Amino acid sequence: MTTETEHGYLVLADISGYTSFVAGTELEHAHEILSDLLETICVRIESLLTIHKLEGDAVFAYAPEAKITRGETILELVESTYAAFRDRQTNIKRATTCTCNACRNIPSLDLKFIVHHGDYIIQHVRDIKEMVGSDVNLAHRLLKNHVADTTGWKAYALFTEKSLEHMGMQLENAHPQLEAYEHLGETMTYSMDMRERYDEIMAQRQQIIFAGDADFSMEIDFSTPPPLTWEWLHDPARRNQWGHDVVWSRGDRPRGRTSSGASNHCAHGKKVSTEIVLDWRPFDYATMESYQNGKLQMKETLSLTALPNGGTRVHDHIVVNIPLPKWIRRPVVKILMTRFFKYDYFLREAARLAGEEMKKLENS
Repeated sequence: MTTETEHGYLVLADISGYTSFVAGTELEHAHEILSDLLETICVRIESLLTIHKLEGDAVFAYAPEAKITRGETILELVESTYAAFRDRQTNIKRATTCTCNACRNIPSLDLKFIVHHGDYIIQHVRDIKEMVGSDVNLAHRLLKNHVADTTGWKAYALFTEKSLEHMGMQLENAHPQLEAYEHLGETMTYSMDMRERYDEIMAQRQQIIFAGDADFSMEIDFSTPPPLTWEWLHDPARRNQWGHDVVWSRGDRPRGRTSSGASNHCAHGKKVSTEIVLDWRPFDYATMESYQNGKLQMKETLSLTALPNGGTRVHDHIVVNIPLPKWIRRPVVKILMTRFFKYDYFLREAARLAGEEMKKLENS
């Protein structure tokens, strides 16, 4: 048994409507549907967090704070998990011709999240691990909140004030609500409507550069899972570690976070360029364009594919704004990217540093 106190994020993903779904449907089909949806949730969550246990209709996961230096990744994980849940839910419904109550009531299910940051102890008794602590209790008590009663939302992500402080974020247009529990006191929370957010994500126009349209393409394998790989590719502080002789800094953040329209600045000597995000789909792909002195320099899509070994394959497709025919531009850009800018070398350096960080986290 250990009594060492740890500090980190506590996340619960809870399927809403579970009780009524099981009670009013055929148990065998209901079990298959719920198992499928829980598997979808687990696959997304465990790419960044450690799943502590399944609690019926909920997944309880955590991560030491040292593992997540870019707090915004937590929010992006929540959004990508919800999107995967909704997509899978839709696919299950479309694929079945069964008319039983379970299959007809698939759309009645939804998903809510609780995100908290605090202290916890992982007890080891025989072969059983159990997480304990007041913050663990609070995270679970927050499943019984008043957000749905106040807003009418069926799916939402609730962040405690403490979690947002550690994430370094202020959610714009979030619903503030004070929750109070016996023995645990009052907790300020901020929630976002996940159905509305899902519609926003689906409505955004996709802007992707494919290999056939690119002037230069390459693939690099990272040993790290997609969320950590994503951080090393996009977090300005991490980019400064592998993009030698350049200094990245944060620019605008619409709605207080990285999304379409966000910007970063890159200083290379006296030259400063601005990178603008055109399309931001966390852990899947991002498309950016870079300007210098108001002139478009290049557009780039970085897309991620999860590998069976737990790593990530990064596909990089670039279009450079050079007024040359494509058949000439492609070999010229290849020479510029590989010999002059050494772009492939720097991405491999990012992969190396990301792998080293993951090993340190695993050994800590």
